Amino acid sequence: MKKNIIYLSIIILASSCQSKEDFLFELKSSSQTNIEFENNLIFDQDFNVYTYRNFYNGGGVSIGDINNDGLPDIYFTSNQSKNLLYLNKGDFKFQNITEISGVGGNRAWSTGVTMVDINADGFLDIYVCNSGDVEGDNKQNELFINKGDMTFTEEATEYGLADSGYSTHASFFDYDKDGDLDVYLLNNSYQAIGSFDIRRNERPRRDKDGGDKLLENQNGKFVDVSEEAGIYGSVIGFGLGVTVGDVNSDGWEDIYVSNDFFERDYLYMNNQDGTFSEKLTDALSSTSAASMGADMADINNDGFSDIFVTEMLPSDYERLKSVTTFENWDKYKYNVDNGYFHQFTRNTLQLNNGDDTFSEIGRLAGVEASDWSWGALLFDMDNDGLRDLFIANGIFRDLTDQDYLQYVSSEQVLMSIMSGEEVDYAKLVEIIPSRPVKNHAYINQGNLTFKNEDRTGLLMPSFSNGSAYGDLDNDGDLDLVVSNVNMPSFVYENHADKKESGNYIQFDLKGAGLNTMAIGTNIKVNDGNSNYYIQQQPIRGFQSSMDLRPHLGLPSNSPVDIEITWPNGNISLLENIAVNQIISVSQTKTQKTNPKAINPIHSKELFKRLDNNLEFTHNENLFIDFNRNRLLPHMLSTPGPKIINGDINGDGSDEIFVPGAKDSKSTLFYWNDQSLIQDDKFTLMNDFESETIEPLFFDADSDGDLDLYTANGGIEFSKFIPYLSDEIYFNDGNGNFSQSELELPTNSKFFNSSTVEASDIDKDGDMDLFVGERLISDSYGLPGSGVILLNNGKGSFKDLTSINAPELEDIGMITDAIFVDIDNDNDEDLIVIGEFMGINILLNENGIFRLSRSELSNYKGWWQSIQSGDFNGDGLLDLVVGNHGLNSRFSASKEFPIRLYVNDFDLNDQLDPVLTFKRENGKFYPYDLRHNLIDQIKPLKKVFPDYNSFRSASIEDMFSSDQLDESLKLEVNTLSSSIFINKGNGRFDFHELPQVAQFSPIYSLLLKDFDLDGDIDIIAGGNLYNAKPEIGRYDASFGLFLENDGKGKFEVPDSGYGFKLKGEVRSIILSNSNLVVGRNSDSIAIFKYLNE
Repeated sequence: MKKNIIYLSIIILASSCQSKEDFLFELKSSSQTNIEFENNLIFDQDFNVYTYRNFYNGGGVSIGDINNDGLPDIYFTSNQSKNLLYLNKGDFKFQNITEISGVGGNRAWSTGVTMVDINADGFLDIYVCNSGDVEGDNKQNELFINKGDMTFTEEATEYGLADSGYSTHASFFDYDKDGDLDVYLLNNSYQAIGSFDIRRNERPRRDKDGGDKLLENQNGKFVDVSEEAGIYGSVIGFGLGVTVGDVNSDGWEDIYVSNDFFERDYLYMNNQDGTFSEKLTDALSSTSAASMGADMADINNDGFSDIFVTEMLPSDYERLKSVTTFENWDKYKYNVDNGYFHQFTRNTLQLNNGDDTFSEIGRLAGVEASDWSWGALLFDMDNDGLRDLFIANGIFRDLTDQDYLQYVSSEQVLMSIMSGEEVDYAKLVEIIPSRPVKNHAYINQGNLTFKNEDRTGLLMPSFSNGSAYGDLDNDGDLDLVVSNVNMPSFVYENHADKKESGNYIQFDLKGAGLNTMAIGTNIKVNDGNSNYYIQQQPIRGFQSSMDLRPHLGLPSNSPVDIEITWPNGNISLLENIAVNQIISVSQTKTQKTNPKAINPIHSKELFKRLDNNLEFTHNENLFIDFNRNRLLPHMLSTPGPKIINGDINGDGSDEIFVPGAKDSKSTLFYWNDQSLIQDDKFTLMNDFESETIEPLFFDADSDGDLDLYTANGGIEFSKFIPYLSDEIYFNDGNGNFSQSELELPTNSKFFNSSTVEASDIDKDGDMDLFVGERLISDSYGLPGSGVILLNNGKGSFKDLTSINAPELEDIGMITDAIFVDIDNDNDEDLIVIGEFMGINILLNENGIFRLSRSELSNYKGWWQSIQSGDFNGDGLLDLVVGNHGLNSRFSASKEFPIRLYVNDFDLNDQLDPVLTFKRENGKFYPYDLRHNLIDQIKPLKKVFPDYNSFRSASIEDMFSSDQLDESLKLEVNTLSSSIFINKGNGRFDFHELPQVAQFSPIYSLLLKDFDLDGDIDIIAGGNLYNAKPEIGRYDASFGLFLENDGKGKFEVPDSGYGFKLKGEVRSIILSNSNLVVGRNSDSIAIFKYLNE
């Protein structure tokens, strides 16, 4: 009781501080609405969160007009008490009609709720899912049939819907397009999590007592057709969310199921024949781990349904450090190897690419972390034409609190909670921390980004679960209802109608036949500038269902044209319709025509993927960087293959060289028409043990043929290992190579090379070299050096760095470099990039390179690749530089940089790279969690004996001022892949590449006027899979074609002009009128370039 008073005071305080003028949403008091619903939970020895893991999952909300008076009513499910139905009386006044309507329910534990006209009589019925009755048999689902007089009768058994599993939710839709509504029933496994052996593939084995079900409506009786329809129903299904919508725009509804715990999610694609194919691993690259609520909607108005799934990653720094753990690399790989896919602890936003693939952009969008999140709803809060995002958060007893878990795992505490042979659950549960968490309300900023906005008035600390939106007062904006555990529910009035901007159009759809609410209808609205899309599917979020009147916000009050595609394929066309109204449309007044599926525009096709019968796969050696240094965020051991091409035997045709990873030989291919053939006779001496990071064909000995330089390296090798030495192989003119005896690039130390570039530096007619050092082995953060090697014309090279470019000494962790005449003075300058480095321009002054004080050196990034071209046609060479990208847990700016502290903090002769970020208080805080830091730096355990002591600790609290002063400090302030337009005189204009180019790190760039319109275009590729699980892999890129507008600005065409592929792209070359793409641990991909 005391806690309820506290939570009520929080609500009253927050409510008193806001007004209609201050916030978009106004929290209505129970005295205003007469809604007094609270989902209060009481545990006991037999029934609690330890005996029933979903004890605090909460209940759902459903909004719908049950008496057809034009006002949406509200139904709440309760876990331990009666469910409540509130009749909307207008003006935000509601009446509790639960008793007279007979919909309170008689089962043990209600969860999800759906309003649906199941018998097509024009009145909404109510279907309630039940669960929780662990030992008994009182959890059958209930179906309340609306009698049309505000009374209902329970008839679940008669309809075949009295399922007795641990039901979470149900979604009604016409999957087979026979005119009636079928249902997907989402169930949660009854089996204890710790009892599974995940090495056993349980997914195909059906669970007769539970498991998800697809039930077909057969003349008003629902029949289980799951197995023949291709629906999993196994004991490892931990379903918490089911979301239905047309994913591939073929006019048939598909299904997304979000599963909790170790089981991966499911994406069922409708085969249009009564069956589904589960395609998640083909369509998505990674998902949320403990997936919970979900929603499906078009966030960028491109006509394709995007998918958002909630998880449990906190957005609050202190909570992140005190309640969160992540799987280590070994556990993550174990799960992947056993078929559970790439799952990560964060919310995910799957952007629909329109071609049966999705790019996960939750981190770029800024919505990856919202705490213990349940319901997720995508709807236009402010009527600006863009869907916003509401997330309901909170858990009444936070079982993830790390100090609690440590406390109860101690032997002394374990003894104290044991009563004889029995656990004293009351004592165990009572000490679990209980802290309300703010709900999140993200306003869509356009350009695929969102901002959590306090001005919405929705960021209330609470224990929220199910939520639903609807226009409760018919004023043209969507209001919000939220169910809470152990505190009053929230009813929010939306005041978007009072704002100067924002418009809407709302639909009252009259379906035909047995689908009276027209579930499955697709609506497209055009305002003369843009299209806006919505699908009629009210079951969304977590255990909830929405107002059945589709609603679209619009940015202007211009009249609109409307195209409504009904479930049977017929279309209604409405022209020049005034906005800011609710319009009623009937399916019976339609044109009989076949709908046109929304497809990407293919106005050009520049590239065509060729079938590649080449039996070759790049094999990366097995090495786990994190085992050597626990604080590395990303593996550094997967840089290849960087493939190169050249005519090495003088036959007029390219050969292609693919460098091998450690313990793999390099490979040579030649062309046979449009196919690559492996040259089985090709071999390089001492090639197997080394790893070639970057090779280079060039004429080293001035004899007219191409020789080969291999820049060798790899984090796997100790800095004392000779396999780090680079090699030169001399060509005999026929493509046979012999190894030089030169010690390269320097004989003073073994050198972990990353890149090699050739130029006639001293203008003596032969090719000299620059070689860059990636890092010092076992010493991440320490700067590497660059080396200038001058050629004597006969292939003998001398290190003259100290004379020709002394500033290359300890310049940084080099990743790439180019020779280019950047100052337009007819000699080639050197530009060097790397991690924690600026873009370093070394100007060539008669063969001597001097570091320019260019502003580009201030752009500190995790740069990976660089190329140059005259993008705007002004005669000056510009730069395009591939960076880490913005779809990442990491963010950086000049005001709030990332900083790396490098020191041997625990004096064990091993450098500790501690990665930090700057907060608004001006202090730097570690990215790593307490246990990761302690694993690397043992003395920190005494400094931070528990998680509470660590949760707010800055780097200054972790180490002494002397230690920090002695540390090497490196910073990053730019993570976007970018264009730098050369303005002359050492000045450059900075431009970020388009947002799509920020989806993943870019490792390869290829420049050419591919579309033959007179300007230089860009092809780019990247991705990085081997990142620590808490960081998550970077897999959202499918390759990029960046089209130049002629003025140096680039756009990404929807189709990519035919260039699209999965994988970790490390190199892209043009050879034999083909694009050839090298991918790490993957095959070579070939695209025919159609303009040659």
